Amino acid sequence: MKTIHILPGLGVILICLLFGRLDAFPTKAPAEVATEFIVLHNNDMHSRFEQTDAKSGKCSEQLAKENKCYGGFPRVAHLVRKYRKEAQEGGTPVVYLNAGDTSAGTAWYFRFKDGIATAFLNKLLPDAASLGNHEFDSGLPGLLPFLDKVDFPIVAANLDLSSTPQLRHSKHLQNSTVLDVNGVKVGVIGYITPDTLDLTMTKEDIFTDEIEAINREAENLKAQGINIIIAVGHSGYEKDQEIAAKCPEVDIVIGGHTNTFLYNSEQPDIESIDGPYPTLVNQTSGKQVPVVQAYAYTKYLGKLHVQFDKDGNLIKFDGTPILLNSEIPREPDVVELLEVYRPEVTKLENDVVGHTKVFIDGRAEICHYRECNLGNLVTDAMIHARVLEDLGGTFWTDAAVAFVQGGGMRNGIEPRSDGTITAQDISSVLSHNNDLYVSKISGKTLLAALEHSASMIDRKEPNGFLQMSGIHVTYDYNNPIGSRVVTADVRCAACATPTYEPLDENKFYNVIVSHFLLHQGDGYKFIDDNSGHEPQRMKNKEVDVLTVYLRKHDFIYPGLEDRITILPRMADGDRRKKNIEVE
Repeated sequence: MKTIHILPGLGVILICLLFGRLDAFPTKAPAEVATEFIVLHNNDMHSRFEQTDAKSGKCSEQLAKENKCYGGFPRVAHLVRKYRKEAQEGGTPVVYLNAGDTSAGTAWYFRFKDGIATAFLNKLLPDAASLGNHEFDSGLPGLLPFLDKVDFPIVAANLDLSSTPQLRHSKHLQNSTVLDVNGVKVGVIGYITPDTLDLTMTKEDIFTDEIEAINREAENLKAQGINIIIAVGHSGYEKDQEIAAKCPEVDIVIGGHTNTFLYNSEQPDIESIDGPYPTLVNQTSGKQVPVVQAYAYTKYLGKLHVQFDKDGNLIKFDGTPILLNSEIPREPDVVELLEVYRPEVTKLENDVVGHTKVFIDGRAEICHYRECNLGNLVTDAMIHARVLEDLGGTFWTDAAVAFVQGGGMRNGIEPRSDGTITAQDISSVLSHNNDLYVSKISGKTLLAALEHSASMIDRKEPNGFLQMSGIHVTYDYNNPIGSRVVTADVRCAACATPTYEPLDENKFYNVIVSHFLLHQGDGYKFIDDNSGHEPQRMKNKEVDVLTVYLRKHDFIYPGLEDRITILPRMADGDRRKKNIEVE
């Protein structure tokens, strides 16, 4: 009988073919798992200490009774403690990280500032947290108490602290921290967007490039024998992916700032899905780096399960954000902490300052892009406050124009059954509570501000889009930046009857803006060197200005009034057709 010689390994392949088991082909032995842990993460919690409704606004008593509330720190605490307890009992180790912006957004923070933020974060005890831009809202003086009171590391590698000794010597701020995960060292490097300089009251230019700083710190950690490195920070989804691509030593990126909702299957609630969880980024070496965010407002808790080999190479990962609905219990001690602060917040809730017949729309997707009725309400209130100061002489006022940027308004106001607007609503809308100023600027400077507002559509975060009173403007987004203002009419101040007239670049106008905008927030210039006048601070801050306006008007019904008209971009074909018609 003829003998058939089969090459080594071929016999196994033939057997697999005969039995239809192509998936049984021998492959390279998988790398052995040496380190495994779960990363839990939050970002952009924005002071939702208490549970919220589906839109992350106030959870009413009725919704609470119907078990239709979400999030809140007590629910976050329950899940974090649950996974930590399982780890202590022999389960998978847990690392819990926070990617910044715990501050700002509700009456709770408006009333208690860093004191309440640190109290609740210390209940959660993240293993490390990055700074968000809102942690800088009150400048460095407002940041320092926060850094001193927290009981965990705050990481931010891209801060140049050479000229700020107070920050350099603060108790918990550092470039990175090293965690012990079942005997394995894991480095956590922090970062924060340099745009913080334009987004907050902080004017010390201490922010450096994220990627350069992360790579420098990663080399320091690698030199110490640390082979697993996580970057956690607050620069936005796009920058998170760039960090994943350009920081070769980074294994995982935990992000924030853009409130990005990543998910892999059918959306679990009302949030639209922005991408997969995790989003995978390929480095030039072929290494894959997962990038994650967990939306915002404590509505979700991110959960990423990772496995590494003995050399610190990521070999497997999976996970999904967890929806914190009413099925998630609330930790009793954190609920009790709410009661410590609740009396002062309740006073704001019970203080009715006015009534509305309409929905007052403060959604970012509206107010950061086009005219919104909340912007009209707030700027009208600013004009009203100046009229009450009675500095117009024989005329109705001396300042007939007011601006507020979309990002300066944090929430809208949902109409209740009785129409009430409370002091809590106002403090949530204008949680920064800026001082207001009247600044005398030329028409040329005013036009430049409008052009700058029209440029926001091309930014990743158009927070600086201006809402206004006393201006009717038309933007054409088909034109290049700097040439988008088609028409601009300005309300007169020195007149018996307020009317609108074309903007005159050679004329001077008094405009009302916040301290933030006055000091170049979002890149604006509202101080004119040629006016010969110093900006004048108004008597009341933003919250008081809006409160007085509502108390005097009682029932309001702000609408859209074509203060801002936008000619949208045309498709290339439409543009060519238009050009032919013009010719």
